[in-house]
Amino acid sequence: MDESKEPNQSGPEIEFQLSEADQAAVDAFFEDYDSGSEPERLNQLTRLLGLMDTPVSDLGNRESLVDVTELRAQTGSSDPMLTAASASSVDDWIEGQEALTERDSAHQLLSELVTSGSTYSENTRQTLVNKTLGLIQDEIDHSEKRYLMDMPISPGGRFRLADLVSLAATLLLVASVTIPVLSGIRSRSMQTICNSNMATAGSAFGAYAGSNRDLLPMATAGFGSGSNATWMDVGTTPERSNSSNLYMLIRTNYATLDDLACPTNPDALVEGDAHTQQDWRSLDEISYSYRIMTPGGLKAHAVDQPVRVVLLSDRSPVVRRIVSKQPVRPEENTPNHNHAGQHVLGLDGSSTWHRDPVLDQGDNLWFPRPVEEFIYRARDRMGIMKGNELPDGPTDAFVGP
Repeated sequence: MDESKEPNQSGPEIEFQLSEADQAAVDAFFEDYDSGSEPERLNQLTRLLGLMDTPVSDLGNRESLVDVTELRAQTGSSDPMLTAASASSVDDWIEGQEALTERDSAHQLLSELVTSGSTYSENTRQTLVNKTLGLIQDEIDHSEKRYLMDMPISPGGRFRLADLVSLAATLLLVASVTIPVLSGIRSRSMQTICNSNMATAGSAFGAYAGSNRDLLPMATAGFGSGSNATWMDVGTTPERSNSSNLYMLIRTNYATLDDLACPTNPDALVEGDAHTQQDWRSLDEISYSYRIMTPGGLKAHAVDQPVRVVLLSDRSPVVRRIVSKQPVRPEENTPNHNHAGQHVLGLDGSSTWHRDPVLDQGDNLWFPRPVEEFIYRARDRMGIMKGNELPDGPTDAFVGP
């Protein structure tokens, strides 16, 4: 081969030019396949292409045509031109001549090779996508493993005490952040379900009243006034349990056990043969406290009431303290929502959330008005400290801030 050097601005550049004999051998091999002219040079060219892993034995193969064409373009002149025979063959192929020569067939193969790359079936496309996503996931897994392997470990191959303390501190920090968040989300979700149950109960009350002369559910004509009379004996008889009045919604198929079960009450009754019972079996199974019914009942459309009439609320903590003989706390919230507040269902069907059992009108949910007045008078008589009080003698234990 002849070689010449021509300097340029970026440095010396070497250009290679085949000799006339070599160029003739290349043309003879790629254009005419005439192995009779210069056989020695053709054999050398074949061995050279074999070293380049070019499959010259199968020139009809598409990959072979691409490689050979690229090789010829790289070894040709800077301004490649088709020979007269090749140009004539391209014209015949474009014009769609029926009798195609060997050259025309080569052009056809090249055309199919160029156009076939843009057509992918849906399965092929999905396979490529899945393969790409798989490679990405493998890289993520590899990075995680590399991160774990980079954790500091003592030369003996064991975790040092400092490593364990650091790991424990990290886990404790994560737990201290995530556990309250998850607990808050769960609490709000349960509160939402409880409020939804209130709305369901409101619809059930309306449907029951529509079928029972506008009266709200009652299982008994009223409660007695003797010393042994009570409405707190859940699970006994309707004459001694106000919850049996609320249970009428279940007995008459206007509500289900699950509708009247707050999810924050772990003892709430949600399954069972509801129609064989007249009441909940115990105080703990009750999730909602129903209005204490007076003789004659209450109509659903009491439009002459000056204030909002309360019909249902989350279960009362006061009744449970009285039954278990514990001290009563008038301002204590329901245990349904961790003592944070309670839902209240009005006679008009609206449900509201109250952070305190004392309503806007000063009416306490857990007591009748006479008991409320007694409690307030007792507090007024006892008074509230103002800061000028003194101990009542040496034996009076009295501490301050």
